[in-house]
Amino acid sequence: MKITVQRWFITFVIGFLVALVGLSVDLGTKWISYLKLKLINLTYNYCSQCLWAPMIVFICSNVFLVSMASALIVWLAPTAAGSGIPEVKCYLNGIKIPEILRFKTLLAKPVGVMLSVAGGLCVGKEGPMIHTGAIVAAGVSQGKSSTFSFLTTPFFDKFRNDHEKRDFVAGGAAAGVAAAFGAPIGGTLFSLEEGSSFWNQALTWRTFFCSMICSFTLNFFLSGTEEGVSWGTLVFPGLINFGRFETRTYSIEQVPVFIFLGVMGGLLGAFFNGLNERISLLRMKYVAPSKLRKFGEALLMAAFTAIVAMSASYIFHTCLPYKTDYSPDLPTFFNYFCPEGTYNDMATLFTATGETTIKHLFHDDSNSFSTSTLIIFFFIYYIMAIITYGVAVPSGLFVPALIIGSAYGRLIGLLVGYTFPSWNTTAGTFAFVGAASFLGGCTRMTISLCVILMETTSNITFGLPLMFTLIISKWIGDFFNRGIYDIHIHLRKIPILEWETSTDMKGITAGHMMAKPVICFNPIERVGKIYSVLKHTSHNGFPITEKSGKIQGLILRSQLITLLQQKAFQKDCKILSPSDREMIHLSDFGKSYPRYPGIETVELQHSDKDLYIDLIPYMNLTPFIIQQNAPGDRVFRLFRTMGLRHLPVIDGKSHVVGIITRRDIIKHED
Repeated sequence: MKITVQRWFITFVIGFLVALVGLSVDLGTKWISYLKLKLINLTYNYCSQCLWAPMIVFICSNVFLVSMASALIVWLAPTAAGSGIPEVKCYLNGIKIPEILRFKTLLAKPVGVMLSVAGGLCVGKEGPMIHTGAIVAAGVSQGKSSTFSFLTTPFFDKFRNDHEKRDFVAGGAAAGVAAAFGAPIGGTLFSLEEGSSFWNQALTWRTFFCSMICSFTLNFFLSGTEEGVSWGTLVFPGLINFGRFETRTYSIEQVPVFIFLGVMGGLLGAFFNGLNERISLLRMKYVAPSKLRKFGEALLMAAFTAIVAMSASYIFHTCLPYKTDYSPDLPTFFNYFCPEGTYNDMATLFTATGETTIKHLFHDDSNSFSTSTLIIFFFIYYIMAIITYGVAVPSGLFVPALIIGSAYGRLIGLLVGYTFPSWNTTAGTFAFVGAASFLGGCTRMTISLCVILMETTSNITFGLPLMFTLIISKWIGDFFNRGIYDIHIHLRKIPILEWETSTDMKGITAGHMMAKPVICFNPIERVGKIYSVLKHTSHNGFPITEKSGKIQGLILRSQLITLLQQKAFQKDCKILSPSDREMIHLSDFGKSYPRYPGIETVELQHSDKDLYIDLIPYMNLTPFIIQQNAPGDRVFRLFRTMGLRHLPVIDGKSHVVGIITRRDIIKHED
């Protein structure tokens, strides 16, 4: 009962802290963007008909902000680059990636994403919030920090293991979704659909509770930061607000158009992913090996984005009468290079923050943006987003994908309205469905994304068209390539296991998949042999066998290193009675978790190597094992559902004949 209460308390703290981080990111991004736009407006007012002055300020401000964001990534925390969703997905799948949950990554991620978003890059802050939530959950649940050792507390020592930590990280990732979109149910489904291999009812409740606490806390604090809203008026459930859709309706004859948008989303998403994959391969070959090249690429991307945005706003714009909510201080519509009383529609799309651009495309009337502007904006932003994803800055893909999809969705909506005037359609409706189609075509998310979008817009009416659109975009996209996150996972050669095998394993057995010969230890093993094996191999799991080769158990590398460090030795190769045996306490094995020391930290005297270690009290007496004739798909299911890292393979006499790891499965899948 005590442990259960502690779990729920930790879950509450995680949700609360993720909300505070999200609030800081939101306010910081708005404040920096406000200062940047204020500076650009002052420059434009000084020289309203010249391009060079506002462009220079635009370029310099963007490069300055992006340089700080990239410096954090290149020299402080390289694992904070990108959205972080591939890394979190791998961790929840049972794979450890170095430094993805470290404090320095937590420092670089939110600060970096504020700077990169305000720096005008085609990125969003929603994806990095998921990674941030995972880091907060990992840190809080362990009650231990190598960076700040004074924060270590014994209150959380029972949760310092892979299983407990992974469950809390699932809750933190869900809270990140809730903070970004105000979608606690969608966050819970995201952790289930995109990440966790191991799920149960209790984890479902805790994950949903964490998401709800995060959404409520963020809602409360955001209410006190907006003008005209009093503290406690809960109208801001997440960082991104698409506006209200209560009055939006659609008719049954529009469903085929939604299906067509799904096909477009699948095709454009597949092309986006394929082109980004090829650019990423070039980036890994020519840019990634050098820190200065990564930093320089980010600066060039910031300058290039600013030049393209300002040039397009100058060359291709249309001047339209501005709307009633125009504000000179922080304009929603920008009148660069246009007469008084009008606004520049291209500059409005390019210069505003990503969330504001989405609101324009979702809610503004059909005459707010010219058709030529939407077409040019779509192509430019599409190419820019492809190139930007993978640059050495924290960057989310959700907002850029929503902008791209809503741009071509709005174009389709204008075409439908012109062709079928009796339908009484609004372009924003098709922009919304188009946004879902492209995001689904890139990420291949279905259930969780559908629920996230319904929660964000507070409109369940669109559940059916969203479902059709997302499923079709996934089917079309899967015909050509993987989702964008899976592509980047496989580019890094991380052995992730999907829900189903990617190839037919018919005819493949465990015997075909296993690695052999396998290194085994005796129940009572000589210290010198253990030390030599650990020093000359990188294996992390070793079967324990009798002299005949019959399996008795399994022991991990980290356990063996702890036994060597603690010098749990005995003189003779025999089993001692409990009274004569000096046992190593269980807590000694968890002191170094999760960064266990290497074999190079073990110091042995020459005489120590002739002593013995009794491994029986410390080994796993009931490891998962499998017959060598077992089918390959059974091996896959064991690894996928049980979170295995090592699977000994035995023959009919229970003799160990090999061992299977994740990489062996991936090798046969490929």
